[in-house]
Amino acid sequence: MPSLIDLHIHLPGTVRAATLQELADKNSVALPLPAADLYPRINSDPTEAERSHGPWFPLLRVYELISDSLQTREDFARVVFEALEDGQRDSDLCYAELAFSPSVHMQNGVAYGEMAAGIADGLSRARSELGVDGRAIAAVNREDTAAVAEQMVQTVIDNPSDDIVGIGLDFYELAGFPEKFAAAFQLAGRHGLHRTAHAGEHAPTAATVATALDVLGCDRIDHGYQILRDPQLVERCAEQGTIFNIAFTTSRRALLQWRRESVAGMVAGGLHVTVNSDDPSLFPTTLRREMKIAAEVIPDKDQSWLLNNSVNATFLDAEDKSELRARVFGD
Repeated sequence: MPSLIDLHIHLPGTVRAATLQELADKNSVALPLPAADLYPRINSDPTEAERSHGPWFPLLRVYELISDSLQTREDFARVVFEALEDGQRDSDLCYAELAFSPSVHMQNGVAYGEMAAGIADGLSRARSELGVDGRAIAAVNREDTAAVAEQMVQTVIDNPSDDIVGIGLDFYELAGFPEKFAAAFQLAGRHGLHRTAHAGEHAPTAATVATALDVLGCDRIDHGYQILRDPQLVERCAEQGTIFNIAFTTSRRALLQWRRESVAGMVAGGLHVTVNSDDPSLFPTTLRREMKIAAEVIPDKDQSWLLNNSVNATFLDAEDKSELRARVFGD
């Protein structure tokens, strides 16, 4: 089986329960339950029947606890390495682009340079010990103000790193629509940073996808399922070859079937998608499992088609992209 690529994977969502417990204890972060018991209790939208079997914890609440527990360069290095180690073990991962949220950690008193150095350390170790490559994406927290987002992007620009190659737009979509962050994304574009954004995931409109492309200048879209509400936008994105980084598994369990149907509709409409793990430790899932779901949902598109999309969508330069393609396809 070929090696796989993961382009939509959040660093907090990769943290092992055992690692969270150790880091929380070390950094004096109080968890509501032991981490091993907390993870199975992640459910962002429990049904009425499920509520009686609580407690449940929204995904973003657990994100917050994990983020609070990452406080040193060594902490970041550890979780980055473990993310790639787990991906290789579970899914024969060969390349990933890990999203992290600098402003969340900076608000906790962690200097940007500290987290960036830790991420670089973890990626370097994974390359040397595992043969797994990776890059990082500094994601805007859409709950932040436009000014905070722009300052975060400026911080990334002021601290250039070969390992941090782009910016994203993360967290709950309804908390901040993409146009709010136009200045931040345009600043990133002027300085050569790649751009992606969560769009068309929770907001019941295709307009957020159009805004992410036309106003933010995104190179690709994370999720994007709501694009099916606008057939003209589907046709346009199909013609332009816009790539959508999808994931089938979510903490909103009521949406699992809807996601499968949406991805099938996207591919039927001519859209290019990649398959990713999103938050593998928290859902839980693996990239290999997501690829197996893809084989069921879009059986007329084989794994080579998906992986070719993934290579094309990476934020690598032409030379590195060519090397990755050769590794995946054995060319």
